[in-house]
Amino acid sequence: MKYLNNETDAINLFESYIKKIIFSEDGTATFFINWTESYEELKLVCSYCSNYQSCIKPFNPFSESKLLLCNGFLITGFSYKKTDNGYTVQFNFDLEYEGFIRFECCDFYIEISDTHTPFQPGGNDNLIDNPPT
Repeated sequence: MKYLNNETDAINLFESYIKKIIFSEDGTATFFINWTESYEELKLVCSYCSNYQSCIKPFNPFSESKLLLCNGFLITGFSYKKTDNGYTVQFNFDLEYEGFIRFECCDFYIEISDTHTPFQPGGNDNLIDNPPT
C-alpha cells in the first residue's frame, strides 16, 4: 500500500526509527523505518532529492562516554511543505539524538505492507516554517 505526498498525513511516524538510508544515482532517497505502529519496516521514498541539510548529534547528558553506538535515529517530528518545485521534507530528532535531516524533492511516498493500515493520523507536524537550528 502506498501513500503519496499529503496522503502520508494518515501515518504517524512519531518514535519510529530510521534504520537505513539509501541514495540512488537517479536522485532517489529511500528511508527504511521501523514503524512503531505495527513493529514492521516501512519505506519513505523521495524522488529527485536535493539541497540536503542535516545536523545530528548524540543527546545523552548522563553519559560520560563520547562514543555512542548509532543504531538508528528516533523520529520526534516528520514534516513536509508543498513548494513551487515539489516538497521540502524534514525529520526531527530530540531524544537519543537531536537535530534534523531536511531536503527538497519532487514527490515522496510511504510504502507499507498491505496487511497494515495506519492506526493514527498525524503524518505532518508542520515544522518547516521553523528554521532548523
